[in-house]
Amino acid sequence: MSFKNVTQFVWKRHQSHWNWIVMAGSLVVFLMALLTHSVLLFFTTAAGIVISLQKFPDPVPPFSWVAKMLECERKWLELPWSWKKSLQACGMVAGVIYVVCACWAGSIMALLLFIGLCANIACVYGNKAMGVDEL
Repeated sequence: MSFKNVTQFVWKRHQSHWNWIVMAGSLVVFLMALLTHSVLLFFTTAAGIVISLQKFPDPVPPFSWVAKMLECERKWLELPWSWKKSLQACGMVAGVIYVVCACWAGSIMALLLFIGLCANIACVYGNKAMGVDEL
């Protein structure tokens, strides 16, 4: 299998609602494994990743919040690269590294600080959407 075929396969599975939910759950278990340094949870994460690559039927009716998340992801990926998208991508990568390091160190306060920062960013974008504030 070529790399292109593998990425297309994973992307197709990622766009399915049940697969997306299983993958998100595996991410939560992975963060718990980092926080507790549990080998059993690491194996559970690996099992979740393997399960998320299986073909699941689409739910009827589809989960509206998962469909909205997947649509936002598709729209963001289709945008042309600009300084704003580059800054967002760097912020996401930095956020992932920060959360992984905070979980590995076992720092609940660092995780709470990150959650507060994300809530603040959500408020800024919410205010922009309501016309209260401009970025």
